[in-house]
Amino acid sequence: MDDLIVIENVTKRYGKTTALSNVSLKVKKGEIVAIVGPNGAGKSTLIKVSLGLLRRDGGKVLIFNKDPFYDPSAREKIGVIFERPSLPISMPIIEFLTHVSKIYNKSPSNIKEVIDLVGLAGNENKAFSQLSAGQRQRAAIAHALIAEPEIIIADEPTSNLDPVERNKILDLFLKINKEKDLTIIISSHVLPEILRVSSKITIMKSGKILKVGEPDDIVKNISIARIRCKDPSIIKEILEKNGFYVNVEGGNIYVKTEDNEKTSILLNLISDQVKKGQQVYGIELIEPGIEEILEG
Repeated sequence: MDDLIVIENVTKRYGKTTALSNVSLKVKKGEIVAIVGPNGAGKSTLIKVSLGLLRRDGGKVLIFNKDPFYDPSAREKIGVIFERPSLPISMPIIEFLTHVSKIYNKSPSNIKEVIDLVGLAGNENKAFSQLSAGQRQRAAIAHALIAEPEIIIADEPTSNLDPVERNKILDLFLKINKEKDLTIIISSHVLPEILRVSSKITIMKSGKILKVGEPDDIVKNISIARIRCKDPSIIKEILEKNGFYVNVEGGNIYVKTEDNEKTSILLNLISDQVKKGQQVYGIELIEPGIEEILEG
């Protein structure tokens, strides 16, 4: 596959603060690339530098073999979705999209298709101010699609949504990737939800890229066990004596294991405690979060 975006050894400073430090990343056609990291990791700065919206202090950025900072035409085939979409408050969505199609010199015939694709059918005559948070994000995605881009870049597109709508928006990106053959870049600080839709994960922290790989490579064998029991303090003490790092939150015990052997030992220890009369209501293995990956 061809590299649509090439970022090599990019550095960006704000005064004495280094926001990006020798960051390198390549995005190939058809990928869904997730840029994941805690707040302040440099995700938004990387996106803005990549689009040529910020001047970099070093390194190289190419989009379709053009430097977007010096050649804005590099951005013509990119649709951008920001964390808090800002569209005309009082204008009906369909009217706004009609104006957008004229600006991009696109046929208005694809407006209905885009509205149906993003799930706004039946709400297209509502103004932006009348839409729910999830519908507003869908309107922003429709705006990005009207120009018929080859790349979609979404900066924290789910951060202001409830868990159900977050998953629906991510499913929509997956649908767009498959049906429109679009390359998609999504930034997020929530790793578990992004794992299922991404073909490549980029982990950032403190302005640096720490890991890049397919979701299975990033997570590897790290598992988080959530244990529900009557007396967490007793189970916690047993596990810590056997070398496990244990965290108790909301009456649940969370334990990280780095490989299948450790997971097996953990389950055996819990089984022994059940046999001794401890009340354990359930054990779940859940996807690790960004903190566990960074620690791993």
